Amino acid sequence: MRRFKPTIAFMFFLAIAGTAMLRVMAEPSLTDANRGYASDQFDGFSALDNDTRIPQKKPSWRFWLKYDTYKEQLAHADGLRADGELKAARKAYEALVRKWPTESESMRCQYAIGQILEEQKKYSKAFDEYQYLLVHFSGSCPYYEILDRQFRIANWLLNNNVSMFGWKLSGYTEVRERFETIVRNAPRSACAPEAMLIIAGIRESEREYSEAIKVYDGILNRFPKSEQAVSAAYLDSKCRHMLSIKQRDNEARNRETIAFLKALLERQPNHPQKSEIELWYREHQAMLEDQNYQKAVFYDSSQRSLDASKNAYLRFLQEFPNSRYAPTVKSRLEALEKGAPPLK
Repeated sequence: MRRFKPTIAFMFFLAIAGTAMLRVMAEPSLTDANRGYASDQFDGFSALDNDTRIPQKKPSWRFWLKYDTYKEQLAHADGLRADGELKAARKAYEALVRKWPTESESMRCQYAIGQILEEQKKYSKAFDEYQYLLVHFSGSCPYYEILDRQFRIANWLLNNNVSMFGWKLSGYTEVRERFETIVRNAPRSACAPEAMLIIAGIRESEREYSEAIKVYDGILNRFPKSEQAVSAAYLDSKCRHMLSIKQRDNEARNRETIAFLKALLERQPNHPQKSEIELWYREHQAMLEDQNYQKAVFYDSSQRSLDASKNAYLRFLQEFPNSRYAPTVKSRLEALEKGAPPLK
């Protein structure tokens, strides 16, 4: 199996994830106003199927009832758990939830299933059971408490992305989707910008720069005053810089990068990484001059009219009057006025 080689940027996000679990403990309780709405859009997240609702559990031969009544089955499950028979207790709770999903204690039973799986270190399955709890018992479960458990699990999975044999797995798609689920569960919660920063970091580590930019932009738009917005602004700039360098002939992308960097420097004049952002800004300005000079020279051809050639040079001077190419362009314009032949 191919080993995953994390980038420096991704190691930064692992550090973020390591502290995220400590921060979430100090956050206020989650209210209905913090939860998601059907209209919430998350650019840079994995696309969802049309029907994303988790189907309700149904009775199954795999989870048989020891008792015919709800109260007796509940006492049986609680007893098994108290005695430390976690596997049997989980199955007993599962049978109860499937048979009596609307009973008053069914939410507690579903919660117990997730907790037992956590105790058994079956974290991915525990995350899914907590998600079932949030979907089917959202009105009665301790929503923030469950979200906190999901956030802790996702961070553990991020930092322990290994197979059952202990090998480092080659991708982080499933882990990223766990964080995306958390944000969708509570897009206005205090942990959402932290989760989004990790999502973007995973995208960036896997060189999905365009998708990373979308998530970084989401942080800046949704949480402009958050602590994570400072990091997101810098990392957003870095991704745009890398994409523009990679696509040197793409003038439109370069202009977008310049506009973003300029706006960032104006809005955050004291950004911790200001000097590096300014360096990128100057580099892209120089690149834009190169692109436009080459475009002007392209028009200086026997296949183009004299007016087209002169207009191309004039447009260049109008936009870049102080360019290092300006003396050359002015000299060429004078030569064309005197009847000089095309360059090619």
